Amino acid sequence: MTILVDFGISVDRFELGGFVADLALEAELERIVPTGDRVIPYVWVTGESATLDSLTESLEASDKTRSVAVLDELLIDGAEERQRLYRVEWVTDELDVVKGIVDADGAVLEGKSTNDFWRLRLRFPDHQNVAEFYQYLADNDITEFRIDSIYELEQRSDRGSKPWTPEQREALSAAAERGYFDVPRDASLEEIGAALGITQQAASERVRRGVRNVVHDALDLPDARRNRG
Repeated sequence: MTILVDFGISVDRFELGGFVADLALEAELERIVPTGDRVIPYVWVTGESATLDSLTESLEASDKTRSVAVLDELLIDGAEERQRLYRVEWVTDELDVVKGIVDADGAVLEGKSTNDFWRLRLRFPDHQNVAEFYQYLADNDITEFRIDSIYELEQRSDRGSKPWTPEQREALSAAAERGYFDVPRDASLEEIGAALGITQQAASERVRRGVRNVVHDALDLPDARRNRG
């Protein structure tokens, strides 16, 4: 039973994303190929030629990469920007989130950079593999992520409900964007409540219940939708 996960991760926990974000570039993953102790991302990066050259130099100089190749380059009509297709051979110990995906028999179907976050669509063989991936995140203290949706492939068209309420999603999004899940935290529940126009207690309840529902839904536990407040 194939499971799809729409997953967001901070660039601080996705090494390739960090290189791209440092230069304010846009990037889109084409695919990731795991081979033994290596992970090889193929990624399109958009930017001005000089900035792309700086990215190439940074990747080549990094001790986290074994090889870097520019496979293709396209001009964007009516703009000074270009698109380059990079093939990067990475040491998996350094690309920790991707290593966790690969170790859980997952695959990255697509990915795109958005400000300080990467949005990835992941595929796992079943719920047990999803649980293994979450365990990997917990074991490595990776908390700077968020889940947009989890669904079985054959049920995607008829699964209209989410494990959270709209209020919980709003609170979780505000918490993630303001760094509440970062270590150390960059925001308090009081600040999140103020941003949403609710009390600190209400913000706390929405965040806690939202996190609980997401985790229970991800692990396919029977009471995943109990806390709907």
